[in-house]
Amino acid sequence: MKLIPTVLLCGMLALANKAHALTHPEPGKPHEIIWGINVAPPFHIANGDYEGEGICDVLVDVMQDQLPQLSHHIRRLPARRITLLMKREKNLCFPCLIKRSSYNAEFNYTETTHKYPPHGILAHTKAAKHIIDRYGNPVSFEALAQDTDFRFAQPIERRYGQLQPLLDKHLIGQSHYRIVTGDDAQVNLMTMLLSQRVDYTIDYEMIKRYYDTTHQRSSQEQLVFLPIKESQGQSIEGAIGCSNNDWGRQAAASLNAAISDLQNNEAFQQALDVWLGKNRPK
Repeated sequence: MKLIPTVLLCGMLALANKAHALTHPEPGKPHEIIWGINVAPPFHIANGDYEGEGICDVLVDVMQDQLPQLSHHIRRLPARRITLLMKREKNLCFPCLIKRSSYNAEFNYTETTHKYPPHGILAHTKAAKHIIDRYGNPVSFEALAQDTDFRFAQPIERRYGQLQPLLDKHLIGQSHYRIVTGDDAQVNLMTMLLSQRVDYTIDYEMIKRYYDTTHQRSSQEQLVFLPIKESQGQSIEGAIGCSNNDWGRQAAASLNAAISDLQNNEAFQQALDVWLGKNRPK
């Protein structure tokens, strides 16, 4: 029987090991990215003239193009379901989260993908006037949050970065606080504001921009955006967050390899300009 030369044998073993690695990834190392997305324009836009042109829609598209070696799967889920799955350490990545926020500190985050201007107050015209009269412009949110004359509402699972502790302390569970549920919670809340069923919420100005663009209203029915004293002049870092497990840690590391290309991608920068405005923080 002929013996296989040592060099040839080593080469065959190396090829075999490589083939095995491709079909049997290392434990915990993802060969796929599972994206959890929800209907929340203009982060994700599921229908209408701007379908698929939300900031996070474009982000996911670009990341898929930049990482073709990975399989990408999109799961469209309610926001609350996404959060629960990630907190239960199910394999999932959420494309647009506030980076390392205190309420989601345990997730595995990528490097910063983009920046948002600070949150402000969205109110109907009448409420906005009364808010300014009492609490100034920019508005003292901590003082406003304690005023039971003004009804506050937020979409379920929506969170507000450094302002969230003030909501937890002064609003959540109070008689003038309300949660808005459903797949179209964000848009439904804007309708509730205009019909004066609630008085104000907190969000980015781009929410108003999207609603004004897609829902024509009279001058008497316009939403008003007011800056908040406690967050004025500050920017908010956005990032992709993945589940708190080894898969999530490896997924975030894989995504990081494409962050630089994402930040330089023309389509992504254009989406940010459209919804955040060209004077957005960079």
